[in-house]
Amino acid sequence: MLENRRSSLRVVWSATLAVLAGVILLTGGAQARPANEATAPTTADESGKIFMPMTTSNRPTKWAWESVFGMQMYNDSRPTSPFHHSLMDSGATWLRIAVHWSSIEPNNTSPSAYLWEQADKPLGAAEIRGGYGVRVIGTIETAPVWARYDSFKADGPINAANMPDFKEFVGALVERFDGDGYMDAPGSPIVDYWEFYNEPDRRLATTDGRWGDHPAEYAAMMAAVYPVVKSANPNAKVVFGGLAYDFFTDQGGPFIRTFLDDVLAAGAGDHFDVFNFHTYPLFASNWLAAGESGAGLYQKSQYLRAKLQAVGLHKPMIVTEAGWHSNSPPGLPSSPETQSRYVAQLFTQSLAADIDVMTWWMLYDPGEGSADFGLVTRDAEPFRKPSFLAYQTIVNQLTGKEFVRTLPPSETKNGWMEAYEFHDPLTGRTQYIAWLNPIITQATGTLSIAAEEVRTISLYGIVGPTITDAGDGADNGRVSVPINGQPVYIEVLR
Repeated sequence: MLENRRSSLRVVWSATLAVLAGVILLTGGAQARPANEATAPTTADESGKIFMPMTTSNRPTKWAWESVFGMQMYNDSRPTSPFHHSLMDSGATWLRIAVHWSSIEPNNTSPSAYLWEQADKPLGAAEIRGGYGVRVIGTIETAPVWARYDSFKADGPINAANMPDFKEFVGALVERFDGDGYMDAPGSPIVDYWEFYNEPDRRLATTDGRWGDHPAEYAAMMAAVYPVVKSANPNAKVVFGGLAYDFFTDQGGPFIRTFLDDVLAAGAGDHFDVFNFHTYPLFASNWLAAGESGAGLYQKSQYLRAKLQAVGLHKPMIVTEAGWHSNSPPGLPSSPETQSRYVAQLFTQSLAADIDVMTWWMLYDPGEGSADFGLVTRDAEPFRKPSFLAYQTIVNQLTGKEFVRTLPPSETKNGWMEAYEFHDPLTGRTQYIAWLNPIITQATGTLSIAAEEVRTISLYGIVGPTITDAGDGADNGRVSVPINGQPVYIEVLR
């Protein structure tokens, strides 16, 4: 999947520049990048590398296991991975990672002869019952050559004659990671979420073609594996393959707009437990109303939720890919600060949209010509970007908090302001997070909150001064908090 995704991103980034020329999805088009974007306290060497302060483990307490915060890795998630320590320190409680049928069963054989190391390695960070680890979403991908139609790619439809072999593979894989002590992987790790393919809505007739031109076959595959998963592990959830659902063929892209409709029409609704899509701010204009600016995740989730409900489906939703880069590839300017802001925006919108899990793509930079989406570099000695600290901060600030509402423009008094209210059930306190759009705006504003005293926490976890009611010169039971493009957390003290 890593190779496919790298290729996909190169195509998407380059082609989108032509398709969406002149449409600045992220910045509103009119505002230049600030010359003095705020960053966390850092030091930099002559190479321009930013070194973050040493951090200690950020693992949430056990009650927070159901948090939304996830991360994407590839190939190896065990403690031997150079990125495992960052995964555990990030505070993520979810990991999405691919397992490849083609690697585990390169030749048609029985489960006893499978190359199980190729499953144990990527799934190695999975939670061990009663012990250490993260919850894992295992993405099942890539049929071996012997199980494909001759003209199809690894992530395209499986030869119907080999569907029994796929079912055998899926059953053995789910059994190995159900943690029940029977035929388990070493240590009895638990994987309860199984996603079937990555971005299956991509056209088949592309370099890394997938199921997009064959929605009925995808629905049939889901129908075939659903009872197999449930038989092997009744607690397991079957996850719809994360749909790109952007950059459609009518926009010059490789994704089939009608794929979801056609899969549902083919009867797939009864054969998955969790719906799943991807969202990248580059395509936000597909989902934002005229005059709106922002990341677009919330609006896209509302559109897709309505589409499911229109056919009688009420499924939990997850987002297994969302992210933004820290470098500036041609035509796509960014910065470490911009990436950090998107960390806060995308996760906040996920919480507001009732998304159960959102995985940031990805923990470390993909490399090989792709934009630097990682929160950590992939150097021989990886170092953590400011966005890693922004991730830790939002985990600390919003884990366990209950989303209450999005503040309307009538309350923010600013059409460019996004502000969200949360409730802390442990302390009873109210908390907000707010920012101004577009993401790189230099504008400033003020949010008036009904309170006597509040405390602000920066995007990077720095506690600001306490702000009191009388601080704005009017003792009226309201506090005025300055807001700019960098998201800020506001905790009501009284």
